Amino acid sequence: MVATLGGFALGLLLLALGGDSAVKGVSGLGQRLGLRPFVAGVLLLAFATSIPELAVNLRAVAIGQGHLALGNAVGSTLANLGLTLGLAALAAPLLLHARLLLPQLVLLVAAVLVLVLLGLDGYVGRIDGLVLVAAFIVALAHVLRRAAREAPEVQQGIAGYAATRTVPWLNLLRLAIAIPLLWFGARWVVSAGLDLGWAWGLTPLLAGLLPALPASFVRLELPALLVLAALAWPMLRGDRRLSRGEGGVLVAVFAAWIVLELALL
Repeated sequence: MVATLGGFALGLLLLALGGDSAVKGVSGLGQRLGLRPFVAGVLLLAFATSIPELAVNLRAVAIGQGHLALGNAVGSTLANLGLTLGLAALAAPLLLHARLLLPQLVLLVAAVLVLVLLGLDGYVGRIDGLVLVAAFIVALAHVLRRAAREAPEVQQGIAGYAATRTVPWLNLLRLAIAIPLLWFGARWVVSAGLDLGWAWGLTPLLAGLLPALPASFVRLELPALLVLAALAWPMLRGDRRLSRGEGGVLVAVFAAWIVLELALL
């Protein structure tokens, strides 16, 4: 068990390093080819935290564990919205400077509803995947268009995320380093995650949603996402501020969801 936990932790570290190297390499090459720093910053915000998850999901699908990929995708979104955002607000009230974040909550709700509809037959196939990818491209184009209307200081802050050297050889080296880091990281995380799941009596879908330990997907996980997004929208829409009390509500809802999941195991 100790070796498995160590492999899982090492895999997470490699994924973090690989994801960082990949986004810097892509950003540097993009700006070298004429991409504006502001646009590069928006794209980094969209992809920076998703590249490690994508690597894990591709590995899971490659070894026939599609349920693990699905659980990972939904579980990470739940944790980010309910736990990470809530705890950040508890630590210090958050002020939303970028207006483009609010429409993304609407897009999240729409994505969940689409996923529910696509999964009504109990199967998410290639055609369903193409629909989701097409929807993502449309959503990304919408975010880029909305981002262009942000205040100059907000655009400058977003562009700051893309600040990196644009030397071609350096960014190609970053990408070359990122590939093995992501490959080995995803391999170890998936392998250790499955071993831990089996040791704790979880299915691959449940293991993918660690540490939440859900017992049902469509019945609980997707509705939980809808509830959290529906709560966050009015909290941020008015004064665009997330207070400690509101952060506590998000954390409480997330905790209640975990308790319900554990009760249904």
